[in-house]
Amino acid sequence: MSATDNLFVVKKTTVNPNSPGEPMFSVTLHKTYESLPLAKQAAKVLLKEQGYDTEFFIGYHVKEESSEWKYGDGILVYGEASPGEIIKVEIDTVNNSERLVADSTGEIRPPIYHVLQTVVRYDKDRSGSERYSVVEGTYGDRDQARKKAREVLLDENVRKEDFAEYDEYNEDLEGAFGPDCVVHAVKEGGENILVSVVASA
Repeated sequence: MSATDNLFVVKKTTVNPNSPGEPMFSVTLHKTYESLPLAKQAAKVLLKEQGYDTEFFIGYHVKEESSEWKYGDGILVYGEASPGEIIKVEIDTVNNSERLVADSTGEIRPPIYHVLQTVVRYDKDRSGSERYSVVEGTYGDRDQARKKAREVLLDENVRKEDFAEYDEYNEDLEGAFGPDCVVHAVKEGGENILVSVVASA
């Protein structure tokens, strides 16, 4: 099989602004596919495959092509597991720059590593509850993914010095944001950005 131009990553986000201390925000990246229809199919059944009993959710909604949808662009599953705890399943599209090839089922098999950028809008909400994550790239080699993670925020017009704070962490120097975090940057207005390398769950 030949490599496709794009890959489609199934992403689950769990948010609970009411959790004690820091608001809970958890992102896990699941299967990656060479086609959007396959990724959509996997996304719609992810929670049930993981053992969630959605019958006990306060609300559980799965997007159908013909129905109206009020839970955000790109989101295929929206569930409220408990008061304030929201679980969303969506698909991120990335360029297949490494020309990774799927197996006969259309899935890109592990090990694969994703570069994940998380933006925390402290400039909008000092609690840190306003945040989002996006997959910036998918790689078959962890070292290559870490190399790309160090380049995500920089280009010919943006340098490290343009940020109020910019820190890089190598594998021997774990920072305050956990072992997956490669870059932590802060913009002048207070917006925080974390760039991590995350293996498929």
